[in-house]
Amino acid sequence: MVPGKQYSGFKAKEVSRPVNNGLWVAEDQEFFKCLDHLRHGFNRVHPVEVTRDVYSIAYSIFAANDIYSVGRKASATFFEILIGHIISQVIGARPRKRVKIPESGKYLPTDFVFDPDEDKRKIHLPIKTSTRERGVQAWVHQLVLDRIFGDDVYLGIFVVGSETKRAVKTWKITEICVPHQFRMFQRRLARLTRIYYLDPPDVYLGLAKELPVRLFGKAVSELPGLLL
Repeated sequence: MVPGKQYSGFKAKEVSRPVNNGLWVAEDQEFFKCLDHLRHGFNRVHPVEVTRDVYSIAYSIFAANDIYSVGRKASATFFEILIGHIISQVIGARPRKRVKIPESGKYLPTDFVFDPDEDKRKIHLPIKTSTRERGVQAWVHQLVLDRIFGDDVYLGIFVVGSETKRAVKTWKITEICVPHQFRMFQRRLARLTRIYYLDPPDVYLGLAKELPVRLFGKAVSELPGLLL
């Protein structure tokens, strides 16, 4: 039910979430190349290939966790660590999960935040396997940081896996998208600098003038420049 895309799945004790055939690396030798690219920080790897590499690594864990009933929280935690590590490689800074409030000196728990250098902008990095898992939090947390530190001090970089859902009875795959909500959040709550997807819905890519949606692979080449 998703035009231009085909999905498969895996089954053992349970059935896995949908896996995009166009992004999934099935052959062992090709998958080892994905891991090698990850180890070397995706140096000189094309954005499309970066996206495919990261999608294959992430969804291999997601699918394994799904079919053996490990639990979605474990997958979400793995995804957060994977993406956090990649962004850390790209910008050369370690992440933190709290910020110090200037007026009180107390600490506020956050998503991953990065503070590369004094002369560079900072990054706020919310990460979700899909935005159905309280996606609005990315904009709300960005709003809080903007109110405390000022606009454009922390760049909002939202990373999402996909928006696919499998019907239990029919096995049909659909993408659950809320473009009107996203536009409202971007206009009324806070401005995210980028929304990177591993498997971006076409409806979001079609709103590029209003929503800064990109392939995740573009983060590797774009982020260093955005921090200046």
